[in-house]
Amino acid sequence: MAERAHPHDKGFQNTFFGLINNPYRKALFERYSYCNEYIIQKEVIDVPCGTGWGTSLLKNAKNIIGIDIDQDSIDFANNMYRSDKLKFQVGNMKKLNLADNICDVLICLEGFEHVSQQTGQEFLIETKRVLRDNGIFIMTCPIIKKGGSHSGNPHHIYEYPEEELLKILNDNFYCMRIEEIENPDNPIIRFIGKTVKYYI
Repeated sequence: MAERAHPHDKGFQNTFFGLINNPYRKALFERYSYCNEYIIQKEVIDVPCGTGWGTSLLKNAKNIIGIDIDQDSIDFANNMYRSDKLKFQVGNMKKLNLADNICDVLICLEGFEHVSQQTGQEFLIETKRVLRDNGIFIMTCPIIKKGGSHSGNPHHIYEYPEEELLKILNDNFYCMRIEEIENPDNPIIRFIGKTVKYYI
């Protein structure tokens, strides 16, 4: 996605230019805007946040922390978008460097395919650790449909066959909603799940 680009890429800092001329940026705008109905007055984590443009679209949250592995991107995000309710910090999907039960919603939009299967599994464990009981996990991720093939994106470390991804997600979260959304390359799955940590 365009959001994962380096902060100094040409055209990246011009939001209007990006939305009009870059289909990936336009798609990311839709993904983040969609999340707003689930985050009203909630404590939110966004990982990976890239340079923060998408994270800044999460207008309905009470507080937001954006996390990314790249220090330059985090510096750019803090300079451009930091506010009383929005901050950015370095971390990675294997270790979020956050306290247990710290957030109500964790968002991961087109980040899961950028890490290995092992890191992906560790990220889901981290996600459940930092989410409160009945916390919400929102993810979008490209999938390989039956008979399909890898998108060819060199930045995608592992693209999941549809059945494999859905099994992993359903094994870790109570599914609230799954849908397939359009994408210029491979189809995208949007998954919304809930944590249930305690049982009576």
